[in-house]
Amino acid sequence: MSANETLTPHYVTNPTFDFSVDGILSMLRNQGMRITKSRRGIMLALFKATRPLSLVEIQQEALAEGGVLPDYATVFRMMILLEGLNIVHKVNLKRSCSYYELTNPGEHYDHLVCTQCGKVVVLKSACPVEEAERRIEKEYGFTNLHHSLEFFGCCPECTAAKNATVEMPLPPSDPEVTGRAAA
Repeated sequence: MSANETLTPHYVTNPTFDFSVDGILSMLRNQGMRITKSRRGIMLALFKATRPLSLVEIQQEALAEGGVLPDYATVFRMMILLEGLNIVHKVNLKRSCSYYELTNPGEHYDHLVCTQCGKVVVLKSACPVEEAERRIEKEYGFTNLHHSLEFFGCCPECTAAKNATVEMPLPPSDPEVTGRAAA
């Protein structure tokens, strides 16, 4: 089966879907897809990730996890497929390339992004817009509404580095430079 063919996202229609590496690979296999070491490595990399990953980062982590370096096109096609199945989604980090993370139906992640160093922190606290999302669903009749929320600012390390002032000693008084005699 090619990445262009349509697969049914089972966890959307089956609440007991096993949202794990093996569960997703089993679903893909049951729908006729060949499960290669590269694809397994990609899934392992996504499940191990603690932050959104770029395609190149997924490729490198897939090598570390699966022992095989998937080519870039394989990673790209796999992300398109998984995104279409609502298993991964793009995260807007205001960067020149796409970043992806799992769309775990039991969890939701919002992000803090440092505008200085690029560090990404996953917010573990309750989503500040969940209640508004439910109200919007009800008011406009949309179903399966979801969102992506990223906050941009300066992380504590960059703030500390920016605020650190180096005390520069004053040069000794030189009457020729200042035009005043030393007291």
